[in-house]
Amino acid sequence: LSPDIKEGKCDLFNGEWLPNPSGPAYTNSSCRFIDDHQNCMRNGRPDTGYLHWRWKPYECDLPPFDEIRFLGAMRNKAWGLIGDSILRNQVQSLICLLSKERREYYNWRSIH
Repeated sequence: LSPDIKEGKCDLFNGEWLPNPSGPAYTNSSCRFIDDHQNCMRNGRPDTGYLHWRWKPYECDLPPFDEIRFLGAMRNKAWGLIGDSILRNQVQSLICLLSKERREYYNWRSIH
């Protein structure tokens, strides 16, 4: 669950966006947890170039997200998250990543 660190340091906030030829981990069409008002493609965004980038810290490598490993580490744990729309977007992204593996794990409730 941790990055591959070079020379004992890893500043996740210092890096650059690089082209990602393999494409995104999920899209609006592959994840049912993206709300309609957040669906760029359905709302008329004509380009898809924004989907093909990945963040690369300068001093370490971030491995692809491993759903099986993450779910194993979180087994029998409950989460409660409180935040604003930024946190909501991050939770939706996590659920989209996890839903590639198992759909029945999720009890998602957003309280407005």
